[in-house]
Amino acid sequence: MKKTLAILLLICMTMGLVACSSGTTATTTTAPAGTTAAAGETTTAKKDIIVGYIAKNTVDAFHATVNKAAQEKLDGLVKDGTIKEWHLLDGLTDPVTQVNLLQDALNMGCNAIIILPAESAGSDPVVTQCAEKNIPCFVVNSMTDSTAEKATAYVGSDDVQAGEMMAEFVQSQIPAGGGYAHLQGIIGNSAQIQRGEGLHNILDKDSNWTLLDGAEQTAEWQAEKAVKFAEDWLTKYGDKLNAVICDNDDMSSAVQTAMNAAGRSDIVCIGVDGNVGPLTMVKNGQLLATVYQDGAGQVTKAIDLMVDYFNGKEVPKSTMIDFVLVTKDNVDKYLAS
Repeated sequence: MKKTLAILLLICMTMGLVACSSGTTATTTTAPAGTTAAAGETTTAKKDIIVGYIAKNTVDAFHATVNKAAQEKLDGLVKDGTIKEWHLLDGLTDPVTQVNLLQDALNMGCNAIIILPAESAGSDPVVTQCAEKNIPCFVVNSMTDSTAEKATAYVGSDDVQAGEMMAEFVQSQIPAGGGYAHLQGIIGNSAQIQRGEGLHNILDKDSNWTLLDGAEQTAEWQAEKAVKFAEDWLTKYGDKLNAVICDNDDMSSAVQTAMNAAGRSDIVCIGVDGNVGPLTMVKNGQLLATVYQDGAGQVTKAIDLMVDYFNGKEVPKSTMIDFVLVTKDNVDKYLAS
């Protein structure tokens, strides 16, 4: 009998170790046992929601801010019993990884998905598969191909507006015009597509401005790649290069730093996001402007809509949060936020 009990104990311990080592989440937060629904709220919303949060990545400055805001919001919902648990899954800026993570999330029992897509087409199966399985899917920050039709809700900002704001700022700083370059994000991401559309809406109509030959390239959101392109263009075009418009601030702040170091602080660099680094550069006069994107506001709004959905409320299909041009005149407000 003792031998039999020992064998059974060994089997149970082994199964427990396997279960502990098989998860793919970077973070899991679970409601404590005994959590009960608050008065007036549905049992489903209080006891049964398991959220799969598929991040775009967990490393770049903008998404680190977004993920932190999501973590604080979701942890609060676990603590007050609104949701049972949530899982953070790192998409590694790779759509294939994001699609695979959906299956991981479903295996964990997730019945709600929040995703920040890596690409419009490549990440779209997450949205379409959720629709097929009747799992609510909340898309944040950038859209996939079927977001408008199949997602439960989308929360983001109008990236065409961001592109237009960058172009208009460049015009305001150099009224005489000149030559410009454009550093793109990952090709196929909706932000890359729409920010490019916005800047071309403005500068293609302005005869004073010329896109320099070969000076529209993807640096894939990465500072190091952006600087290499910009330095090559500076060598090639010299004084004909007057502005570098970037799809994000990781690129714009790095390029402006490189141009300043090369003695060309007259070159206007601008990007999108409004991370702490670029905002500090604006404060110190090292960068003229950035276009602030409220990523934290986007993700927390999406989480609010998710709670509304499970409480039986009607949620809007699309919610847009405005971009804001940040210069030395209003930078203190955003540095303090």
